[in-house]
Amino acid sequence: MRKYISIISFVITSLFLTIVHSCIKDDEVENTPTCVITSIAVNDITSYLTTKASDGTDSIYTRTISGRNIKFNIDQVNGKIYSIDSLPSWTNLKRVVASFGYTGTLYVRYSVDSLYYPLTNGKDSLDLSTPLDLLVVASDGISSKHYTAVIYRYTANADSMIWTSPNTINIHPTSSTKLIAANGQLYIFAEKEGKPFVSCGDIDGRSWQTSDLATTANQLDYQSILYFNGKFYALDLNGTIFASIDGITWNVASSQTVQKLLAADRFFLYAFDGTQIIATSDLNKWTANGNRHLDMLPEQFITSTAYDTRTNSNLQVNVLAGVSSKKANYAVVWYKIAAEEQASNQQWDYISITSENNYPLPAFNNLTIFHYNDALYALGGDNKTFYKSEDNGITWKQVTEYQFPPTSLKANKPVSVAVNGEQVIMIQPSDEGNLTMWKGKINKLK
Repeated sequence: MRKYISIISFVITSLFLTIVHSCIKDDEVENTPTCVITSIAVNDITSYLTTKASDGTDSIYTRTISGRNIKFNIDQVNGKIYSIDSLPSWTNLKRVVASFGYTGTLYVRYSVDSLYYPLTNGKDSLDLSTPLDLLVVASDGISSKHYTAVIYRYTANADSMIWTSPNTINIHPTSSTKLIAANGQLYIFAEKEGKPFVSCGDIDGRSWQTSDLATTANQLDYQSILYFNGKFYALDLNGTIFASIDGITWNVASSQTVQKLLAADRFFLYAFDGTQIIATSDLNKWTANGNRHLDMLPEQFITSTAYDTRTNSNLQVNVLAGVSSKKANYAVVWYKIAAEEQASNQQWDYISITSENNYPLPAFNNLTIFHYNDALYALGGDNKTFYKSEDNGITWKQVTEYQFPPTSLKANKPVSVAVNGEQVIMIQPSDEGNLTMWKGKINKLK
């Protein structure tokens, strides 16, 4: 039988606490008993969803999100506990089992009444779809602290993607392309007869100017190009990192040699040096940022994207994907939370494909991923379908409505993608040898 604390007695003790025994605001009181939540973790969350079977009847299926991939922030000053990023709109948050790290005694107030009940840590089911009221009471029975806890969830939208008629860019590369949107312009990197070049045009895809790359690099790998902190970065065959401001002139950027450039976000550039993932903010000092599951790093079609979390603009999600010989049918996907402050900057981690995850990303040839409209999208292979992830790359599901890619995309030809504000920009080599460009924009149906 549950024991409870009377709300009346709690108000009285709260007033007394405010006057003489506050455990978080009165710096002059010594040896005040501690009442604080220090950590939170949740169990895997399984949701039961309904879809239409081929005969038109309803069919029930489940989707599970691993609890270890749900990260939280604890705001001790304001007493708020919240998920760093939002979960997919279909996630059932009504019965979530959570485990808290805390000092004192932990109570929870359910919506059915105004009373606080002791929480059986790691066993009780909690409704975290709306802010949940928690109370920690110190060992003296007087000092206490309130928290509200919530897991954010995306709001489902009925969206349609509107694509403009394709434009022709009179550039004739003899290789696949790399498209980057930066500095209010579009940059296309490619090769022509074995010689790398860059074409720069305005954001509308006009007024293209083409230049050969000026560099001492031993065959600069244009497919490795990443944009970070106002510069382009790429590797040559020796693993030397080169940098360019304009995309044309490239110079050695670091004494550090690496095997692969992996990803970039607002805070760091990431690479693999052969023994671990390393990160740098200035190309001079490099620090370790991942040393687990390194055999699952992507080998081909390395693609990445970074974006702000929905709850904290000082944190970014960075998702890395590609194809590996270790996985015949599924792509390898990696994930991290990035922050300038070391305490909040996480290590890279491989998203394992387990029996609970029935929706891994297929191992597409010419795989590319991008972040748009609060979701991740992937394209490749026959280029007929987007795959979408609303949980930062953990699960991927084929998009069957609204957001089809342009129907005129050629199958099994590489597509380069860049996102500029509300626009998705795609280019692909045409059968005639020049490039075709599409621009798409979400039309939200209210």
